[in-house]
Amino acid sequence: MPNDIETMQEIVKEDMELMAEVIAEDMLPLIKFREQLEKKEFEKAHRE
Repeated sequence: MPNDIETMQEIVKEDMELMAEVIAEDMLPLIKFREQLEKKEFEKAHRE
């Protein structure tokens, strides 16, 4: 039977993996949106 420290480490590891997935899902649309804005600004500046 694993001791408490090993159990805690396993729980923390699982929590970190979940957090990484949630952050990725939340951040990807924001990153894509920002890239689109930057592209629009670049094209606008390029046209002027």
